[in-house]
Amino acid sequence: MKKVAVAIHATQDFDINSILNLENLDFIHVDVMDGLFVNNTMVNLDVFQTLKEHFTIPIIAHLMVKDPIEYIDKIIDDVDAIFFHFESDGDILSTLKTIGTYHKKKGIVINPSTPISKIIPFLSELDFVLIMGVNPGWSGQKFLPATIEKVNQLAKYKENYKFEIDVDGGVNLKNAPELKNADILSSSSTILKSSDPNEAIKLLKES
Repeated sequence: MKKVAVAIHATQDFDINSILNLENLDFIHVDVMDGLFVNNTMVNLDVFQTLKEHFTIPIIAHLMVKDPIEYIDKIIDDVDAIFFHFESDGDILSTLKTIGTYHKKKGIVINPSTPISKIIPFLSELDFVLIMGVNPGWSGQKFLPATIEKVNQLAKYKENYKFEIDVDGGVNLKNAPELKNADILSSSSTILKSSDPNEAIKLLKES
């Protein structure tokens, strides 16, 4: 059975009531966007404290930002894992070390155009690898089919390393069964726009 994360955005108008009734989630995945790394801007970091006050499940910060280091100390007390993009600025090992000094879990995110080979040197340092199923920046984009093969390629390395594979972007009930080698499915629209969000979570977990 897969793990499921609901993906939300760090918007100024975030309403905790939109997710309070969700059941059987494994993670809450929060997208932070700086308007530089991606065109969109969503930097209401107060969302993390609000989530921590209402939930006990792990909270993931997905930093779609140009400089991840700039954000880490601002949210570190209210998150359980920090994901940042391979394509962002700064030294990857230094960023991982900074996250590790706080004893938080570490994840690298790769965009659709980035091959798996680029992150192989860092796998020993990682708790998670997140493969984007769409180009980062906006919710509701169509899933890129090449994502499935990237997941399968990465899964071959799990024999020697201890990381989980997360997929975010365009995940739905149709393509979820094809992501058989993913450990975590992160979704916004499929869950939050469903007529029965908890049934959607159940079906994603069983896919």
